[in-house]
Amino acid sequence: MELQLTPYEYPDLIPAGTIRTFELEMVPYPDHRRRRILVWLPDDYDGLKQFPVIYLHDGQGVFECRDGRNKLQADRAVTALKPEGFSAIIVAIDTSSDRGAELTPPYPRNEAGIRVNGHPIPLIPEPSSTDTYAEFVVSTLKPLIDENFRTLPDPEHTCIGGISAGGSASFFMFLRNPEVFGRAIVCSPGFPMFDFDKLLDIVDRYDFERLKDHRIVFFNGDQSIDVTSVDYVLAVYRKFKEKGMDRRHAAFLFDSRQTHNEAAWAKYLPELLHYLFAPDNSEKGNID
Repeated sequence: MELQLTPYEYPDLIPAGTIRTFELEMVPYPDHRRRRILVWLPDDYDGLKQFPVIYLHDGQGVFECRDGRNKLQADRAVTALKPEGFSAIIVAIDTSSDRGAELTPPYPRNEAGIRVNGHPIPLIPEPSSTDTYAEFVVSTLKPLIDENFRTLPDPEHTCIGGISAGGSASFFMFLRNPEVFGRAIVCSPGFPMFDFDKLLDIVDRYDFERLKDHRIVFFNGDQSIDVTSVDYVLAVYRKFKEKGMDRRHAAFLFDSRQTHNEAAWAKYLPELLHYLFAPDNSEKGNID
């Protein structure tokens, strides 16, 4: 299927590369919901060379726009790695009003609730549809991207990434479809939404042979709501290490000064991408 591509509405805010957008029905959702997809092509995209692809949730927060809010600036992160010989296509999936259901995996919920400085944090009440969302990305979106753009379609060159609930969804999709996603970025995930012991049990029972040669990187701050997730993320990361994922395949970057927002995640995104895609990612740097 040939896509009907539209230029990005804020081209002057993108310092390198170009963005094209299209709208797509989210098969297999039965309600025929549609979603805008943004595709960033690097400057060296010439229609001949093939590129890795980074799939990111919360598309409205991935690139610059004029709403005055911080953005992930994923295009700048990829461009910053150009001197190292890295380049990639970025596919950003817009958020919807059904974000909580789409991006909160169907793991057992934390019934005790979450509190920050004594204040309760509301839990997502909707039933999860992340399995359906994942199937849309795997079976509808990715085949269209591979058909219409010059991609490297194998798992080694296909990354799923997100922040907050999008981090949880990326974690879920990495485990669900390792035959598709060989790389994953999990930033400040919404793990406190889930029963702590049952989440660890899910990881403990997972067949880690499915993740052979894969790479996953976790990031967390320790300010505001990130306080609630850091222990969860550290425990999951340690479980990955127990299961044989060495430093080249599972890593955790922690900055106690950072809070739960795009500015913090954007600061470290180039380092996270370097870890995931560098031919040799064994050097220590800031990542444990």
